[in-house]
Amino acid sequence: MTEPEHVLWMSVLTQALQDLSGPDLLAKPARAWLSSSNTSLGSLIWICDQLGLDSDAVRQNVLRRPVSELCGSLKNRSRATEQAA
Repeated sequence: MTEPEHVLWMSVLTQALQDLSGPDLLAKPARAWLSSSNTSLGSLIWICDQLGLDSDAVRQNVLRRPVSELCGSLKNRSRATEQAA
């Protein structure tokens, strides 16, 4: 995966997490996307696979931690991955 692709998919994941704390108009579709077992391009499972993340662990963390903390963790992981590449 190229760096621009990595940034794109990390942004999609981060936006979904941010949407969870928004109004129901945003939060409901974000919850549905995060809960889905879909494996097609753009799904949580596909994105996590591309980013080297465990989708089940991402889901568990979403349920346990505040959204603001999750978004910060994802950004830090993204930076660490980019530096290692």
